[in-house]
Amino acid sequence: MKTHASLIAAAVATALGGSALAQERTLALDEIVVTAQKRVQDLQDVPIAISAFDAGFLETSGVGTLDEIAFRTPGLTMGRFNAVQPEIFIRGIGSTDQSAAGDASVGVFVDGVYLGRLGTLDFDFFDLQRIEVLRGPQGTLYGKNVVGGAVNIVTAPPTPEFEARAEAGVGNYDRRSLRGYVNGGLTDDLAGKMTASWLERDGYATNATTGNKLSDEDNITLRGQLLWTPTETLDITMAADWSRDRLAGPNRNSVGEQFVFFPWFALDFPGAPLLPFTVSPSSADPFTNELTIDGYQDRDVWGVSWNVRWDSPLGEFTSITAFRNGEYDILQDFSSSDAPLVVRNAIDKIDQYSQEFRLGGLAMDDRLDWLVGAYGYRADISRLENNDFSGNDIPIALFIAGVPPGTLPSFNTFYFQDNRTTSYALFSQMTYAMTNAVNLTVGARYTYEKKDSAVQGAGFDPIGTFLEAPYDVRAEESWNAFTPKIALDWRINEEVMVYASYAEGFKSGGFNGTSPSGAGASTAFDQEQAKNYEIGIKSELFDRRLRANLTAFLIDYTDLQVFQLVDGARLIVDNAADAESKGFEFELQAILADGLTAFASYANLDATYKDFINEAGADFSGNSLTRSPRDSYNVGFTWTRPIGGDRSLTLHSEYSYRSRIFFTADNYRVASDESLGLLDARVTVGFDRHNLDLTFWGKNLTNEAYITQAIDGRGPFNLSQNAAAAMGVPRTYGVTLNWYFD
Repeated sequence: MKTHASLIAAAVATALGGSALAQERTLALDEIVVTAQKRVQDLQDVPIAISAFDAGFLETSGVGTLDEIAFRTPGLTMGRFNAVQPEIFIRGIGSTDQSAAGDASVGVFVDGVYLGRLGTLDFDFFDLQRIEVLRGPQGTLYGKNVVGGAVNIVTAPPTPEFEARAEAGVGNYDRRSLRGYVNGGLTDDLAGKMTASWLERDGYATNATTGNKLSDEDNITLRGQLLWTPTETLDITMAADWSRDRLAGPNRNSVGEQFVFFPWFALDFPGAPLLPFTVSPSSADPFTNELTIDGYQDRDVWGVSWNVRWDSPLGEFTSITAFRNGEYDILQDFSSSDAPLVVRNAIDKIDQYSQEFRLGGLAMDDRLDWLVGAYGYRADISRLENNDFSGNDIPIALFIAGVPPGTLPSFNTFYFQDNRTTSYALFSQMTYAMTNAVNLTVGARYTYEKKDSAVQGAGFDPIGTFLEAPYDVRAEESWNAFTPKIALDWRINEEVMVYASYAEGFKSGGFNGTSPSGAGASTAFDQEQAKNYEIGIKSELFDRRLRANLTAFLIDYTDLQVFQLVDGARLIVDNAADAESKGFEFELQAILADGLTAFASYANLDATYKDFINEAGADFSGNSLTRSPRDSYNVGFTWTRPIGGDRSLTLHSEYSYRSRIFFTADNYRVASDESLGLLDARVTVGFDRHNLDLTFWGKNLTNEAYITQAIDGRGPFNLSQNAAAAMGVPRTYGVTLNWYFD
């Protein structure tokens, strides 16, 4: 830990101590504007731990997905069960529960609209204005399910001036892409923008069983926006978006032993009893697997929203009305075995409606900045999960008992889940300037949430591990929470601000959608709550040529919800009695010379279960929270210089590191990923006279094999040391050509 931090600090200090700070005084970092507190502010004035990425950085670094943001944000990690089911964790807090009545622990918002299912998140990060990552509970202004933090994605709005852009790219694995937008004024008071992107890439993994490619890309994203400004005090933004994915199945590989024996699964008839079944060992090619099926991953997402902003006599009034629809259908074999085991199909649909009203302004000679608001949300979610463990075969226990193959139906279980969530909230936050240098912020939110759940368990399970007996149950439960916040910030001088804050967050309870019994499916698990204590310093030094922000935090979690594999078979959500996350994070950005900018970030995280005994009686107290690396950092630079005539050269490179992470609450070492370092680089040649640039890029240049998600494969009797793992993207590279028109 000290070695990593010292290296970063020494590198930056050395660079700043040289000739960099002797450059002309006109060199200064650009201001970063954020809306983390529902109003426009300079990043350095907000007493919250925020990582912000503006349009310039997103373009220069080539960030295309939230996964890539995770490697650049201290405390943020991200994994995927498959391409359409992302899992986001901040400071060790997140969720892998995909049940219809389950929720994420990190809230994602697009232009102020909450995404009720993270499966509807993914779209091409093209033509964005910025991305803000708020670390730690944000219950006052953002409400439920931000117990870990919040991610704000802000798209670039329409403007009256005409501009357009077209981009074409190619890369390895036969990657092809086309992206572009057209923007401009339609009338004197109406501006519009249309953005489109198309991306296809062959799979980087091979299913040795079928010979087909897996983990490909095939995405189309469209976004349209209209900005109407009928008066100087009123503007209305109408937006619509649509995204579609048609993908092959994901690459899942085996780590651990070369052989695995699942005694509660099936034999491979009609052939010989192949025991144990073979899987790809961890030393083999991580991008070649032995799945029984290729599978598929299909997703369709669309939404519409209306954002009204009115400078009323009472203050600035904001209304955000939104409807979103999402559907994805996946089929995959996640056992990593050549036996016909664990073929899982999930179909998930969501219709969500949300409405937010806010009114805010200044009072008391502009010393009081106030905000009040109300929020309503309803989501109807339907989900089908089908686990097929044997196809036309029979369970091992029945084979041993002498039951011939074909006598009994397939070993299948089905869970039909329907859930309606209704949520309402009132909130307020006020910042009072106690002096010209000291501000006091207080806020609170009251949230009421109700879930109406219906789960039907059906199918055939002679052992009763996954389904004790068919059931059809309905249940409802409600939760409420009061989540206050208080913060004090002191601007020591124009360059340095320090702050201390206390904030709470909560995540509503829910129901298990794949319980083996009706009693389990109708029994709600509790809501989780978090208390965050934080101190920080934000500074811009040397005439704004160095930006340095440091945060230290301690978060206490009560009734933390943990999605886990129990007895090697059942996937359920359980409440950990208590958990704690503590550590510190810092971010640096510096202008070292004219055209040369360096940046670095580092996070030290100690996140553990304090008192956690799960349903099966296993004691996980003292274990690390899942996806919580002890150390992580990102370092990089951007260098731009003219190279003659109208041409310019831009070099950009980044290196991201994180230490080992575990994917299970028992910290099973096989189901973990060792330390990881990723190197990215980009070279851009600009031709100003022709308004175009040519970029050569590479990601994961050292071709590191790493795991983004893993499932314990030991089974209920622990007869093997194995895990089924989803692998990260290998080395990719390509070239992109951009045309700009204005």
